Amino acid sequence: MPGETPPIVCAAAIVHSSGHITPTTLTLDAQGTPWSARHGDVYHSRAGGFEQARAVFLAGNGLPGRWAGLRQFTIVETGFGLGTNFLATWRAWRADPARPERLDMVSIEASPFSAVDLLKWHAEGTEGHDEAQALARAWPMPLAGVHRLEFEEGRVVLTLVLGEFSAAAARLRLRADAFFLDGFAPSRNPDGWSLPLIRALARLAAGPEGPAGSATAATYTTARQVVDHLTRAGFEVRRAPGFGGKRERLEACFAPRYVVRRRGPAPAPVWPQRDAIVVGAGIAGLACADRLAARGWRVTLVDAGSAPLAGASALPLGAFHPVIARDESRLARFTRAGFLWQQVHASAAARIACGHLDLATDEAAAAAEAATMDALAFPPGYARWVDAGEASDRVGQAMPRGGVFYPTAGCIRPSQWCCDILQRHAAALTFIGSVQARRIDRVDAGWRLSDGEGRSIAVAPVVVIATGAGLASGDAMVEGAPCLGEGGSLGLQVEPVRGQLTALAARGDVASLRAPDTAVGGDGHCLPAFDGQVWVGATYARENASLAPRLADDEANRHRLDRLLPQAGAPGARILDRFVGFRAVAADRMPLAGALPDLDRLAADPAAWRGAHLPDLPRREGLFACTAMASRGLTWAGIAAETVASLIEGEPLPIESDLADAIDPARRVLDQLRRGQFARGR
Repeated sequence: MPGETPPIVCAAAIVHSSGHITPTTLTLDAQGTPWSARHGDVYHSRAGGFEQARAVFLAGNGLPGRWAGLRQFTIVETGFGLGTNFLATWRAWRADPARPERLDMVSIEASPFSAVDLLKWHAEGTEGHDEAQALARAWPMPLAGVHRLEFEEGRVVLTLVLGEFSAAAARLRLRADAFFLDGFAPSRNPDGWSLPLIRALARLAAGPEGPAGSATAATYTTARQVVDHLTRAGFEVRRAPGFGGKRERLEACFAPRYVVRRRGPAPAPVWPQRDAIVVGAGIAGLACADRLAARGWRVTLVDAGSAPLAGASALPLGAFHPVIARDESRLARFTRAGFLWQQVHASAAARIACGHLDLATDEAAAAAEAATMDALAFPPGYARWVDAGEASDRVGQAMPRGGVFYPTAGCIRPSQWCCDILQRHAAALTFIGSVQARRIDRVDAGWRLSDGEGRSIAVAPVVVIATGAGLASGDAMVEGAPCLGEGGSLGLQVEPVRGQLTALAARGDVASLRAPDTAVGGDGHCLPAFDGQVWVGATYARENASLAPRLADDEANRHRLDRLLPQAGAPGARILDRFVGFRAVAADRMPLAGALPDLDRLAADPAAWRGAHLPDLPRREGLFACTAMASRGLTWAGIAAETVASLIEGEPLPIESDLADAIDPARRVLDQLRRGQFARGR
């Protein structure tokens, strides 16, 4: 649309080996209505898709009236189809002067259309064409999992979940104010109306204490099965006048007469003011500042360095790419989510789209990886196996074997990435540098951050700890993070791991390296030439606490490169520069991103929490972490920060619930509680 901010697609895409996404194609019936050959049913009434959306789904949920004056409103939909319900809701939001500040729509779809088909149906001259154009520009690849698409400068957000309905709904973590139940006729698509699905949705339903009141639901169908399932899940169901020649339709309200769920969704947070402190101005801290400022928060960045992006975040160039695992491990899935997020959010100026080849270490590994890629069946635009011949063509020199090639991966210049954030949110960000933040205390206005002399640095209702390796205690080379109150613990445990990168000459004389055309990884990594040098590495040392470059590490990096690129001339290449930093690594190698546990409440009676799950644990209100990015800060930080910002605001999460649990800062505490290893009164 003219003058509209370009849409952003934030793809936290998770592919599960249990099933692949099979896109569908646009087919019309004899009357010209979109038709599903898979289900033998139309996508909407022949009386019109937008008309049905307004009469059945919007009106059936009391919209737009119910969202009037709210900060945020969340709708969950089963069956995205051609997006007509979303487009109609977006248009209703735009036309409403009392609209909520943010509209979230979470839609589950098992067989998505292509962007081409979306525009073919929502053609020029039809209602919703302008919005459909923006939707098509942001449309993700057909990867199962969660994809977040942002419009209207982030005020209208579509979280598209690609997968089978029941399994996808069970992995959502959100508070729903309304449900659009639109999964074809129950007789044609029973999976879209099963009792497990309806119960999974009921677990997300807001109760009467929510800002919009109890969640409501609406559907075109009146099938007895649907009435029974909704009733069993805690909804009160009534029949309403139908649409498009249908005599009746259903409306429902979540009002259980007895307990139908162990726990409800988290209540909507209410902050006295939208001010936050982010401790640490490295990659993770800047990412948090970016996601909070994008939501209208005023953010104070505090760092021991004199400028943002110090310490390990100051590397000149870094790779960002996914990883592949046959078992689709949480690390692989979260890394993919972070990669797809950063791919969208890093500007063209900050990103070098050179592709990335993950080289197999030997012939046995090559055969196993090729089989894995065949089994996972990713879209080729995302990742594919290439043999030694194509690998050589991609790299620009002879390669000993093939590997997994990521065509849209590449490198990021952290300095430019940092500048982009600081410029984009200049009015909302305040940087306080050269300050040692040593203590956090609870005060009436939230949390007070103080230095080592007890002087107040800043006060805000929300604090995010993003200090990276500074969390490690006893490390004389890396400044520590603040403690809680009278020496209390934040419950964050990370290990500083030293890493050294080496820059080799890429041009100038015979002592130059033959640089690859694409980033190459495997046992170490090598980036394409940048400013006349090639960065290779990196070492991984737990014992060494020195920031001084080591000649032995240079030679280790040179040998690693010689194994990756035997034809590059690594043994004779001249060393131009080095970079040394400390990674912050958690015991399980996953980030720490989320609300911090209330250790005092847990310590009062640890045995009472032995059977708890992560959502059950008490948290310190307003205190969050986003740290332990290990060797993948440029890939992980963005999606981790978006997760933290979503938790702070009470929005739908951009990742699945098991991934949110995998990065929860309380996960180690929960493990200690379950093992009886959490000390009482600690």
